[in-house]
Amino acid sequence: MTLCVWMAGWQMECCGTPFQVGSSVSWRLRPPTDVGWLDTVLHDSVAATIDAIEDHHGDSSVPPTMATVVSIATVHCRFAPEPVAGSGVVTPVVAAEKWNSDLGDRRFAGFLVRVVAAVPNDE
Repeated sequence: MTLCVWMAGWQMECCGTPFQVGSSVSWRLRPPTDVGWLDTVLHDSVAATIDAIEDHHGDSSVPPTMATVVSIATVHCRFAPEPVAGSGVVTPVVAAEKWNSDLGDRRFAGFLVRVVAAVPNDE
């Protein structure tokens, strides 16, 4: 099963482990309840494509999802102090690093990651 996962930049900087295309990951995922602002900055209905949010600080009783990373993109945008409409830039990358640079006045916001999740044998 292929999933599009949002990983906020602060999650990676706080507790994340760098990964790359082809990496196996084990993430706790939660529903994408607060990603609507991405549509404001990107204007392409990306929020509707996000299946889950990677959350190091969420419910620890949620079992981790095992998956293989198939693509990664960084998202940068302007904030003033709220996200500025139309200011988003999506850049495909091969690796997600712990620390990511800003692009001029566009701050690093996070990663859009496509993964193929392992399906448990009993499903």
